[in-house]
Amino acid sequence: MTNVTPGGMIAVKHEWPSEPTYWNGQQKGFYNLDTFLTINKAPTGKSYYFWAQQFWFDGGDGGYMGLQTGANLGGKEQKIAIFSIWKALDAKKGDGRDAFAGTFGGEGTGYSCKIAYDWQEGTEYRLRLWEIADARKPTEPEWWGAWVMNMKTKQETFIGQIQVPADWKWMTSSTNFFVEYYLSVSACDQTPYAKATLHAPTRENSTVHPTGAPTLETYGNCKSVAKVTLGSGNAAICETGK
Repeated sequence: MTNVTPGGMIAVKHEWPSEPTYWNGQQKGFYNLDTFLTINKAPTGKSYYFWAQQFWFDGGDGGYMGLQTGANLGGKEQKIAIFSIWKALDAKKGDGRDAFAGTFGGEGTGYSCKIAYDWQEGTEYRLRLWEIADARKPTEPEWWGAWVMNMKTKQETFIGQIQVPADWKWMTSSTNFFVEYYLSVSACDQTPYAKATLHAPTRENSTVHPTGAPTLETYGNCKSVAKVTLGSGNAAICETGK
């Protein structure tokens, strides 16, 4: 029997207003992205899920931030929060247990920050990306930071910060949330069941919102066991596996 890697299974794409400009037109793009995520039903047993928000930089590459199961961190498999940017210059680790910052390879190269993060089923989390260098110095390399907040307790944890080249502007109006199962299973219907809700994201400290309902898509090797529907408040309800 040949195993299969489900890989990406669901994509949720939002449309945003045009990219703003700051500092008398010297800086273009968005300085903040907040993604709100609830894992309604966590997979049972061992699993290798990734729920992530992708973003891109004007004149540069892109990255992602999200929550994972089964990640290898600190010498053991555990739940984590992760933040990565392709073609970045440097990274500094965050404050969480088993915090890591370093390079990654495989599907492109860049820098990544990871922390052990024991996210809980049924709890909403905010994944925040924010420009943290001096915005008035657009010709210098710039640092971006990522945080994860438990929206019930309001406890926020710093995932880490990553530096990007000086000629990159801020974030574009493109975002893409995805659900991925990143290791192999014996067959698609052996992918463990999980359910997550992507609530409507915001930008610029909650002052900018998507222009309408998101575009929903199932795709990949195991799209037969993936389903995404639109819920109240333009939330995307993502179900994967059996």
